[in-house]
Amino acid sequence: MNYTIYPLFNGCFNILFKSIRSMEDIHCFAFLVVDENGEAVLVDTGFDPETIPGINTCHTQTEEQHIKAAIEKLGFNPAAIKDVIMTHIHWDHTAGMRDFPQARFFLQADEFRGLLQLNPNEETYFNPSHWLHLLPNIKLIEGHQEIKPGLRVIQTGGHTSGHQLVEVQTKSGPVYLIGDSPFNYDLLWKRITPDRWQLFRDGVGKDFYWKDDILDTIDKWLKEQNSAGPIQSEVIPWTEIKKMGSRLIMSHDPRLLNMKTIG
Repeated sequence: MNYTIYPLFNGCFNILFKSIRSMEDIHCFAFLVVDENGEAVLVDTGFDPETIPGINTCHTQTEEQHIKAAIEKLGFNPAAIKDVIMTHIHWDHTAGMRDFPQARFFLQADEFRGLLQLNPNEETYFNPSHWLHLLPNIKLIEGHQEIKPGLRVIQTGGHTSGHQLVEVQTKSGPVYLIGDSPFNYDLLWKRITPDRWQLFRDGVGKDFYWKDDILDTIDKWLKEQNSAGPIQSEVIPWTEIKKMGSRLIMSHDPRLLNMKTIG
């Protein structure tokens, strides 16, 4: 089965720091992956400007750039989407999950096991309000797996514990939707000093920290899914991912603005 990939532009955001390098003009994309029969699978669901976890944040996002609206503009019915593959569940990929209550969400079990091992500041980069109510819709997978003929996920880890890329077979060969594979934020949590984190937590950042019962909810759910325990997979280094070929598509590449389709 061959697929056509449609990049869905979701807007841009900035997070401005004084103590470390700022993240500016971050372009965000999700992807609609459509097979030869016209059936669509969604990869990631975009960000919500109201839940950007930082100080001095700003954004550009129109109504047409909401993922659901972008799908409709292409002539597809969002309500007909049965499967959504999440590369990972950082806040800038998960905000639109609520718009697909009919769908199954494919995620690595390690993504949730890793949530139980975060440092308290790192949890600000995940927003459970986007997906906690959708736990019954989440299908946990272990490692590399074919989702449909010609559509496969490869667990990479690294960026998050359960980060995964999506291998898509097209008429011109495989394309890899690699999410945020090149990026590692370990230094971010270390370079901001504890006193600055405390100021953030006591001030504008207080709403980005989790409520006390969320970890218990995730732990209980993992046990119900027979998926509790330590992180199981090893990280695939970025140097190895690059060897997969030249058709590696990142979620934040502004060059995608010039691509209507891939494949």
